[in-house]
Amino acid sequence: MTTRALKCSRATTSSPDLSVSSIITKVSKEKIESVDEAEKIYVYSIFEGDLMKYYMSFIAKIVAVPKGESSLIKWSCQFEKVSEEIPDPSIIKEFVVKNFVEIDDYLQTKA
Repeated sequence: MTTRALKCSRATTSSPDLSVSSIITKVSKEKIESVDEAEKIYVYSIFEGDLMKYYMSFIAKIVAVPKGESSLIKWSCQFEKVSEEIPDPSIIKEFVVKNFVEIDDYLQTKA
């Protein structure tokens, strides 16, 4: 078994792998694994849903890093594929980046 990590940033330009694109449109159940308010770290795992057809385990981490008067959000995940034929979850990474950008844009208009 190999556990791999995937990190994302706002500057992502790779195209999504459409062979697993349906996993984003489905519902997954998540469990909060830990919250560290002092360090601004949130860790959650996905334990049920269509994503589990592709990955035996999927754990994501969100870290808010102070940057001046705002924060930089870092998202990373660790996953274990059900088989080597399953692609890395780049579509999930792009989905997360898109959502964080939309949240940032919304918050900027409300500031």
